[in-house]
Amino acid sequence: MKILHCLFKIRYLCVKEILYVLTVLLIFSCSSLKNIGIEVAVQPEYPIDEDIQSLALLNRSMTDRFTNIKIDSLEKILVHHKMLLDSVFQDSIAADTAIQIAAGALFESGRFDVVVPKERNIVRTDSDEIVKPLNISFVNDICADFKVDGVLVLESFAERLKTKYYLMTNAGPYYDKEISAATDIAYFSEWRLYRPHDLKPVIRFQVGDSIFWNAGSLALEDAYLQMPPTKEALIGGGIAAGLKMSEYISPKWVNQTRYYYLTGKNEIDAAVTLIKENKWDEAAIIWAKYANIDSKLIRSKVEYNLAVAAEMNDDLDLAIEWGLKSFKTRYSKAAEVYVKTLDIKRKAQQQENKKQF
Repeated sequence: MKILHCLFKIRYLCVKEILYVLTVLLIFSCSSLKNIGIEVAVQPEYPIDEDIQSLALLNRSMTDRFTNIKIDSLEKILVHHKMLLDSVFQDSIAADTAIQIAAGALFESGRFDVVVPKERNIVRTDSDEIVKPLNISFVNDICADFKVDGVLVLESFAERLKTKYYLMTNAGPYYDKEISAATDIAYFSEWRLYRPHDLKPVIRFQVGDSIFWNAGSLALEDAYLQMPPTKEALIGGGIAAGLKMSEYISPKWVNQTRYYYLTGKNEIDAAVTLIKENKWDEAAIIWAKYANIDSKLIRSKVEYNLAVAAEMNDDLDLAIEWGLKSFKTRYSKAAEVYVKTLDIKRKAQQQENKKQF
């Protein structure tokens, strides 16, 4: 029994020692792996072909049914209806706001150059004209005049506004009654993307959703003052429509984390300062000088870093190539996981490319 006990004790100590060594190695190997925050573009729901790099935005929605009722007049209408409205509005300022907001968001995405002509309203005399797309010769003229690749047109725009002010009883632990206020805007719009020379079909986008505001107070006047004026609510619908249109065709930028290796060599790690300034090309030039260094440990780290630089430069094929080199030069879990992640990203990108309009 003593011998058996000793054998178990020896095995326990050996296992403990091995685990200790592995833990030390793991901590040591990970200590050179650092992270950096980056912004990554996420493909839109409807990616547009790369031949469309610039757009002119026009407004074809405004028929003679559109109005531009002033702020005070709208508030008088609200009061006249005893703070209860359920009406459809076609507000010219809200429609133009949709154009302006879409243009700004498309440009800010970095995907498109955008032109909003001063004379951007296309005259409409018949509400049924919307059924017919714009004449291709008109589209060609716009593209030529403003030196753009396509024309994005707001074809129709309408909003349904609901307001409600009502008395709530048993509203809370400190008081029995409260005035509750709510304003809902449902917006409906249709857009078309025209491309010159009739080479590709017109793309239609139906953009609709709703936004709302609410407030509560013991007094009607206080609840009213917390709510946006009716005109501002209508303009808010235009803002929402413009933003949503932009989101359909332009990428979103999201915050993500990437990892890179420090090698312990000052001349190699000088690249880190560059990547923190988002200068991945310059960093890659430094790392590439040491891609054939004799030390497999350092070389695998450099290759890993080159994979990250390639990804940041939107070259997933090259990123995977460098990632595999790092994995083969000297195995690391980080390289294994990263190569798998890159492969998934490449396949997703290939699927998105098939969806392009």
